[in-house]
Amino acid sequence: MLVFWFAFVSLRRALATPSLRLGHGRRFVVEDDRFVKDGAPFVLRSGSVHYSRVPRAYWRDRLLRVRALGLNAVTTYVPWNLHETEPNAFDFAGAKHVGAFLDEAKDAGLLAILRVGPYMCGEWEFGGFPAWLLRENATLRTYDPAYLSYVDRYWRQLLPQFRNRLYSAGGNVVVIQLENEFGDYGDCSKNENDARYMRHLYDLATQHLGTDVIYSTVSPARNLDRASPWRDDSRVLATVDGGLAEGYAADFALQKAFNAPGHSPKMWTELWTGWYTHWVDARAANKTAEEYGSGVAAMAREPNASFSLYMAHGGTSYGYWSGANDLAPGGPTFAADVTSYDYNAPVGEAGDHTVGADGGDTFAAIRDAIAAVYGAPPDEPPAVPKRAYGAVALAEAAKLLDHVDALATCAETLPSGGAWPSMEDLGQNYGFLLYSQATPSPSPQTLAFDEESLHDRVHVFVDGELSGVPRFRPDCGASCAVDVPGGSDLRLLVENMGRINYGARAAERRDRKGLLKRVGDLDRVTCLPLDPAAVAGLPFRPLDGAATASPVFLRGVLTIDGAPADTYLDTRGLSKGIIWLNGRMLGRFWETAGPQHALYAPAPFLNSGKNDVIVLDLDGKQPPALQSRASQRWAS
Repeated sequence: MLVFWFAFVSLRRALATPSLRLGHGRRFVVEDDRFVKDGAPFVLRSGSVHYSRVPRAYWRDRLLRVRALGLNAVTTYVPWNLHETEPNAFDFAGAKHVGAFLDEAKDAGLLAILRVGPYMCGEWEFGGFPAWLLRENATLRTYDPAYLSYVDRYWRQLLPQFRNRLYSAGGNVVVIQLENEFGDYGDCSKNENDARYMRHLYDLATQHLGTDVIYSTVSPARNLDRASPWRDDSRVLATVDGGLAEGYAADFALQKAFNAPGHSPKMWTELWTGWYTHWVDARAANKTAEEYGSGVAAMAREPNASFSLYMAHGGTSYGYWSGANDLAPGGPTFAADVTSYDYNAPVGEAGDHTVGADGGDTFAAIRDAIAAVYGAPPDEPPAVPKRAYGAVALAEAAKLLDHVDALATCAETLPSGGAWPSMEDLGQNYGFLLYSQATPSPSPQTLAFDEESLHDRVHVFVDGELSGVPRFRPDCGASCAVDVPGGSDLRLLVENMGRINYGARAAERRDRKGLLKRVGDLDRVTCLPLDPAAVAGLPFRPLDGAATASPVFLRGVLTIDGAPADTYLDTRGLSKGIIWLNGRMLGRFWETAGPQHALYAPAPFLNSGKNDVIVLDLDGKQPPALQSRASQRWAS
């Protein structure tokens, strides 16, 4: 019996040893300022791919293209609002199954860097925060017990999914990033609540995941002290980020000076290979292929430097998920991101090679730069088929203002005094609010809007027709006004164009949506999130060709013979609005502003045979058809 007892005790001790736990004998650690994988020095060559922006059926294709760039790891954000859309209602199934994405990456031969938030930025709605947080009495991104109670509840659901996916447990996750670029907002060096917040995230993560994984933070090198309370502390690795450059040594030196001795492998967590694009920009953000190649080549030649391309593949911000930026000072306080997250990444929105500003192949430029140092990568998968299906006739219509009751999820009387409720106060996360009055005002009215109270864009309808041009938040500045004749039926349709994901307004709770102060004699507000089932259930009628300046839903059918291929729906002839395909919201369009002029419709969203296409045009444009095309259309 004594022999069996000693055997049992020895087994328990072995299982408690990190490098032997679960019998895997796998280690990914930091030693002598290097990453070390199973005893050998290792350089992480990663690329960002957001599972939330890629159809699940295409996860493997995009990951194999990352391998074909010469990369050995994938980096991804986890958007909180994707998984907890309403309080305590969690969803990690289907296209939201982040664990399955990590498994696909492992099968593709890729390690994983996991950025678990709770804040992520990423040009994603509200930086990944759920909109319902704005209804709570909580201060975001600092040590606030109310805020952290929600973080704790969420991470209790999220983090255990990764325990068996850590590299030490036989999986592929080697780095867990806490928060994101925290130094751009908080200051751990001067604000104890900020430092305490970051330490709380670490304590919570280790509670669920243990210490057999590398924990990290990221910030520009100038902000390391602001972003992390772990100077000279080996428990958390501070990493840096920034744009393509010919020399990275100075920032790596600052990183080394901050981290604990021997615990500073060179790590550039976001190497900005592309950039985001806003509505109203003159053209999509771009660089030359030569800039891509030289910048990545310089990083690859930097001795022992690990990096992650941001982005390797950008994808698409489907639905209402595109965010916005606060660019003040020096720019508008609100700049909404386009639906495409192509980012001019080397693997484009639909899996193709992107083209640089010089006409060069950005994928080839980056692949060749990496191959020159690390050897030839695996071959790419076959190209994903694209097809132009021609005209999609828009034969039926339904006016939004004629069907408010069928679309509404709330209808509330506005208070006669004090502040009006925001969209969030009304229990709505995304979409539109319609303001109206029970009885027309007998006197003329002047409706005054400004950028602090108009969030984000308003259509003013007088007797059912659009009055003037819609007012957009950045254009109002101190004030913009609309005059309304007495005795008119007045309705205001306010669009939420995406909450700010970067800038002080994101965390300071200043980007609530709707009309945030009293405007005119309005006394009623109606919630219009435009649920796909409610939209599809409207009583569409044959299009009569009569002109209108009122929001209109248009419906058509795209018929496909055989297996579907990727396509794009061109928005030429439309103004601004939304497109749904087979009950799935492809995203927002803004044809009259650009620079994006088509929405990506991937094959996994299409059917062989009939496909239901519904368009909401906010200005009442009624083109006879949409064109299906084989490529994106950007302003040139």
